[in-house]
Amino acid sequence: MNKTLVALTIGICAAAATLAAKGKDRYLVIAPHTAESCLSVLDDINQHQAKLLEKIDWGCAAGDHTGYVAVEADSADAALRTLPAKAREGARAVKLVKFSPQQIRQFHDSK
Repeated sequence: MNKTLVALTIGICAAAATLAAKGKDRYLVIAPHTAESCLSVLDDINQHQAKLLEKIDWGCAAGDHTGYVAVEADSADAALRTLPAKAREGARAVKLVKFSPQQIRQFHDSK
């Protein structure tokens, strides 16, 4: 493993540890569905989790049948469980972190 990759990995882990110390992590939940199931997925969320419907951004109108929502959760699995079962099929949760200008400088300095 090269020095840059090691330094970047250490920086990312440090940023994640800082966030974890503050409580729950942020995840981007990406929930794709087919054009054929689109209305069913929308109906399911509308009927069972209307508040969630207000938070999800949809790509459907542009032909990208995917829902995108940022949530705070204890784990990726917990983030996925914010969706109803029908919408969870094929969904994934990506843990998000923020980097400060200082951290970015440290990444460069550790090359």
